[in-house]
Amino acid sequence: MILNSRCLPTVAPLHQFRHRPGAISRQSGRLVRNAVIGVDLGTSVSAAGIIDKGEARVVETADGTTTSSCVAFTKDRVLVGSEAERQLYKNTENTYSSVKRLIGTPFEALSAELRYASYAAQPASDGSTLLWCPARQVCYTPQEVSSHIVRHLVSHAQAAAGETISAGVITVPVHFYDEQRAATAEAGASAGLQSLRLLHEPVAAVMAYGLGKATEDSLVLVVDLGGGTYDVSLVECFEGCLEVIATAGDARLGGDDWDRCFMDWALDQKADRAARQASSGDMLRLLEAVRSAKQELSERDDTTMCVPAFQGKDLVMSFTRADFEQATALLLRRLWPPLRELGQQACVAWAASPDESAHQKRAAKRSNATSSSAAAAAERFLPQPRRVNRVVLVGGGTLMPSVQDFVSRLTGIPLEVTVDPALCVALGATVYGGMLEGSIAGGVELADGAYMTALHNRHSGF
Repeated sequence: MILNSRCLPTVAPLHQFRHRPGAISRQSGRLVRNAVIGVDLGTSVSAAGIIDKGEARVVETADGTTTSSCVAFTKDRVLVGSEAERQLYKNTENTYSSVKRLIGTPFEALSAELRYASYAAQPASDGSTLLWCPARQVCYTPQEVSSHIVRHLVSHAQAAAGETISAGVITVPVHFYDEQRAATAEAGASAGLQSLRLLHEPVAAVMAYGLGKATEDSLVLVVDLGGGTYDVSLVECFEGCLEVIATAGDARLGGDDWDRCFMDWALDQKADRAARQASSGDMLRLLEAVRSAKQELSERDDTTMCVPAFQGKDLVMSFTRADFEQATALLLRRLWPPLRELGQQACVAWAASPDESAHQKRAAKRSNATSSSAAAAAERFLPQPRRVNRVVLVGGGTLMPSVQDFVSRLTGIPLEVTVDPALCVALGATVYGGMLEGSIAGGVELADGAYMTALHNRHSGF
């Protein structure tokens, strides 16, 4: 499979990091001692994979195939995943979640992200963000916290592979800028990954679906709605090759926003004003209950939520799917601008446009009917709009019925979820790592035209 991922001018190229001596053979460019891990370092959950008998396989931890992106500190221990979540309410100020939204970002830009945080944050001397840890009386950077998640995944991968792992592929959102990518790489290096590559999450998703193996030409829309970011990409498949021809997204839109928006709506509609003054521990328990209710409403039409001992008494609320969709309608509308930008970049026509009302469409028809013959002749020389003929959904946020309905109406074609959205990116990163390691046949054509069948020293951007 060949992947030609062309970077747009508006997207800064990924940082590339020189491989440290010892892990890579300079003659062949192949790993000679250690296996490669593929890591999806997510906002809400993370996952990792390894190559087992020539195929990508997700590594299971104590949490299962995905690990909660939560880290907690005590005086003498570091807890990761569900173990960290279970002690959240008695160790609130030393428990960190959704840190991916903070990584590499100046403190002054994080007021919204820190609004519901269980931990305290402060600016560093250079304007970056520091997270205060009362249990140890020290400050940690977001990348230091994230490194414990990567280290946790690497340790389980090593146990599954039966060998040392010191090289890896970590995925990043398309709209991560240089500082965020560098911070992600720092997290990987702190976790012991000496040789590291960064890969765009939508590109990893495409590789997980193996679309480059198809012989027919097609234009694929990849919609990636994770916990903290929203990315859309157009991938062209032709003659067994893949080319990312356009990307867009919103770096401040994800499933966490649906959770918080729904919680605010629930407090306004279903609770008294005093609920707004609840302790941080009560608010975190409410947020967790709201998240569970959101997941249930993706499968059912109604649900009931109970938060025991919320401000001293049980808080019970009942919701319907219509309630949830009403509460989050503004967030759903934010899905459209990146898709509109995507269509403009690649000259793609959508089956339906949220920008146009029925009245506007009728007016456009009348205008077209009365256009001059000269204008009609000029239009013949313009590029003909193309149509998407396949959609791939990635990320837990795409399981919401309202999101699926929106994308289906926009494209006018059936949606496709044949790979678990929560594992798709990790599997794609693992496939790419297998190509670099040499355990999976194939290569990757990068933006500068370098065709790679294994790791080498040439620096390229996606």
